[in-house]
Amino acid sequence: MEFKNILIHLDHSSGCQNRLTTAFELARKFDAKLTGLFIVPDYVVPSYVEAQISVDLITDVTEKAVARARDTLAGYQKLADDSGISMEAHVVEGQVIPILREHTKYSDLLLLGQDQPDDPDNSSYGLADALLFEGACACMVVPHSGKLEAPGKRVLLTWNASRESARALREAMPFLPRAETVVVLSSEPDDGDSQTARGHPHAQELDKLLKSHGIESVSSGISDPDISTTDAIIGQAADMNADMIIMGAYGHARLREIILGGVTRDLLKQSPVPLFLAH
Repeated sequence: MEFKNILIHLDHSSGCQNRLTTAFELARKFDAKLTGLFIVPDYVVPSYVEAQISVDLITDVTEKAVARARDTLAGYQKLADDSGISMEAHVVEGQVIPILREHTKYSDLLLLGQDQPDDPDNSSYGLADALLFEGACACMVVPHSGKLEAPGKRVLLTWNASRESARALREAMPFLPRAETVVVLSSEPDDGDSQTARGHPHAQELDKLLKSHGIESVSSGISDPDISTTDAIIGQAADMNADMIIMGAYGHARLREIILGGVTRDLLKQSPVPLFLAH
């Protein structure tokens, strides 16, 4: 399957420019339809001040937020037109996660932004975390800063033989035959896997699978026991000048990831290149 329908979440943040640029490059690469959604959240009034805030004030605040979103979206639409990209974009009022979740059912790929804690206009916080579980298609999280290249030429594929990494591999397959370089950074299967699974020749089988699709890859591994998996992935991406990282997301229960920390959570914050994720 190709990425023919790409959905992009838009907001006022400074990082949205990177998101748009990446979306334009992907639309060219796959000759894809691009749909942009600028979602204006419902204005929620705390119950303890509900009586003091009039309906007219809420309406006024909402109308101003919608007008600002339309102005920003008009600028984004011009960027698309000037780039020769056909983008169908809309301002929608409602709850962000449910709206994006419904649209992922009719999309092949969802582009989200990396969280920007220092940008009050950033509305990406928590979206990837929620939509990896609730959404119906793979996600690509685009960094909010730095100069990015079109993703997919130099790809770092992370692999730990989990169901999640296998799902990410299959979802990202449209990229891999087109890539100039594919490096597989592998680790042993998780301790939760059975002894039978741990005795399976994972690296050899993955290499055979990739070759059956005409994909030549270079194998690597995490050789330094003192380095974290996150640092190993970021270091390997830097060494090969990767323009995209592919990873299966949340191999552990999400609560365990939150309490103990986890590679998915860390890379959502730190990845210097677009991060392709599937759960």
